[in-house]
Amino acid sequence: MNFDCSNRRRGFVLIAILIVVMLAAMIAMSLLFRMKAEETATAAGSGAEQAWAAAMSGVREAMRVAATGSENPDVFDSPDLFRERLVFDDGSDRWHFTVYSPGDDGMTLRYGLTDEAGKLNLNHATEEMLARLPGMKPLLSHALLDFIDADDAPLPEGAEQPYYDTLAKPYAVRNGPLDTVDELLLVRGFTPALLYGEAANPYRSAATDDAPPAADFGPASPLRPLLTVSSFEPNTGTDGAPRWNLNDPAENFPTNGVPAATLAYVAALRSNQIPVAYASDLLDAKQVVRTTNGVDVELSSGISNDGLPLALDLFTTVADTELAGLINVNTASRAVLACVPGLDDALADAIVSARQSVSPDRRKNLAWLVQEHVLDADKFRAVAPYLTSRGFQFSFRVIGYGVPSGRHRVIEAIVDTARGNPTLLYLRDVTRLGLPFKLEPGGEPSADLKTAPRTPRNASLHTTPPGPQI
Repeated sequence: MNFDCSNRRRGFVLIAILIVVMLAAMIAMSLLFRMKAEETATAAGSGAEQAWAAAMSGVREAMRVAATGSENPDVFDSPDLFRERLVFDDGSDRWHFTVYSPGDDGMTLRYGLTDEAGKLNLNHATEEMLARLPGMKPLLSHALLDFIDADDAPLPEGAEQPYYDTLAKPYAVRNGPLDTVDELLLVRGFTPALLYGEAANPYRSAATDDAPPAADFGPASPLRPLLTVSSFEPNTGTDGAPRWNLNDPAENFPTNGVPAATLAYVAALRSNQIPVAYASDLLDAKQVVRTTNGVDVELSSGISNDGLPLALDLFTTVADTELAGLINVNTASRAVLACVPGLDDALADAIVSARQSVSPDRRKNLAWLVQEHVLDADKFRAVAPYLTSRGFQFSFRVIGYGVPSGRHRVIEAIVDTARGNPTLLYLRDVTRLGLPFKLEPGGEPSADLKTAPRTPRNASLHTTPPGPQI
């Protein structure tokens, strides 16, 4: 009997020891797992910060190149400056950046920046200009104008605050200029599909199985590539000096290079209190004025095609130090140019076709439209108030990435060069929306968004599932 009890006690002790050993093993495994997870998280965090640093190196390089001006072709497409630039090698990864923008076809990419003045500025577009956008209907244009204007009176097909108060989650209308183009999604009627295209997401990952053929930039005619809220320029000549205000009696014009007939014409307009709407109105202008003797005479401005570049460079008709919303005739697409009152599709096509053969020096001044016989004097005077030949704000995206790990960060930015040193107007981390294009096995980005091979879901690249633009 004592023997049986002793055996039972020994068995109980053995079982207890086994349980303790199992618990200790489980705790040890848990600690090892936690240490491994922390090590992985630390490595991932470190890699993300290194990818961010590489991407920001790309931002700084883009700012440097942007400062050279919109006349420099390297700004818009320069693989040597912007593609697969090595930043540093930490021993386990080689960190690079690539700066890119959508190509003209919307399905490939350029290694460069995009001129914001080549787009239609939503904050300064008229109802007529908005109506010319692809797919834009009065229901949309009126809603947008109501969203940004300061009054509470809705346009015939618009919507003011009372409409937004009826939504499931009400919010206040802007009643002021938009800060980003993506705020259009807050305006009644604007959908991701309308803004970004059929893919309904401009950053949809080309590195996943469900990426559409158009990948990052959607179909050929989404609205977003045509729009901006960030275009303005200084009211200065090519030398950076402020222009002379034709309507300011206190302005004493420089006589060097200005025809005597022009000086007499402007002086007569001032004495007769006849304002000039735009400097472009001087082209082939004639005006009946009354002399100090009370005699009516007809004077000519003295500005013909040859003198037009000087007049546009020297003169202004407003006291504003900045001019916002002008469309760069040298970089705008056909669709954007067709939004300009007075320009139809045929003239927009003619401008896009003609500018390819015009020298960069000649394109610096808007007068090339007349001098190259693309527009006659009447048409030029009608459209010139909406146009410019310069760009000072540039948008782009940068991916900073490590090879071979595939860790990456993607940044979207807009840089301004109009106010001296280049400054950032907009900076956003869009990594969470996924890879913008396939990274090849060597770590290099594919330049063709349409045919870029797509990485399987279980690939080693650390991607974030794409999501909607907010």
